[in-house]
Amino acid sequence: MSAALVQLVVVGDLAMQLWRAQTAAENAKAAYHRAIQDYEAEHGQLDRLIRADDPAHAAVRAHTAPKYLVLQQAKRRVYVLKVRMGKACAKQARLNIVQNDRK
Repeated sequence: MSAALVQLVVVGDLAMQLWRAQTAAENAKAAYHRAIQDYEAEHGQLDRLIRADDPAHAAVRAHTAPKYLVLQQAKRRVYVLKVRMGKACAKQARLNIVQNDRK
């Protein structure tokens, strides 16, 4: 099997991993938003966006911290896979150029 074909399989595998990670990130974002809504249902509507440096939001941040952490990890995973996918595609392109030059 040629190196270009093997690399194409790697790119395909990374594409599936990226798709799964993006789906997980979307689900984590929805879960985080639900946690905020649960907090608001219990404690009343927030009057502005949640800010880390606002002491008035300490309680909502504490309530949503586990979901926020999962969201941040999921977003980081998407970023890492996008970088890996870009590098794998660049390698695939280089291998195709080398292979075409040999013909």
